[in-house]
Amino acid sequence: MVDKVPKSDLIIILGDVYAKLGKEPAYQKITGKHTLHEETYRNGELVCDFAAANNMIVMSTQFQHKQIHKGTWRSPDHNIINQIDHVLVNQNKKEVIEDIRSLRGPNIDSDHYLLKTTLKQKLPNIYKKKPNPITKWNKTNMQDPSKLRQYRTSLHNKLENIPDMNNIKEE
Repeated sequence: MVDKVPKSDLIIILGDVYAKLGKEPAYQKITGKHTLHEETYRNGELVCDFAAANNMIVMSTQFQHKQIHKGTWRSPDHNIINQIDHVLVNQNKKEVIEDIRSLRGPNIDSDHYLLKTTLKQKLPNIYKKKPNPITKWNKTNMQDPSKLRQYRTSLHNKLENIPDMNNIKEE
């Protein structure tokens, strides 16, 4: 799917990828240094390989937050918190993401926490077509009898072409 998207478009992939990303130097360009885990597990390696192959970066591990705002999943026994939900974005468009953190407060009836992503998007400029300038009447022309006659004739012809609203029948 990623190959079908034009390179100029912003690609954001987010969700539960069940991948623990560590702080190893080999993956640090892709994952950043603010991950919850010390070691990258197998699914994390696959996510990093996918990101590297598609010129993407894992943004959910790029921002420094308290540990409680990094965890995205809680185990059923409520003792283990992992960061397994991630947001990937194009490497050249990473400045669009301003912040990512998990929200522990909202009850969404899940073992996952909500992941709040703040985007900065510039709206495109809409260029409006400039209206035709309004030409002002030259009042001195109204004092010239020939020009006044020409104006009255022109105005009379335009008014004759307007349909009479009283003669239009309703269908």
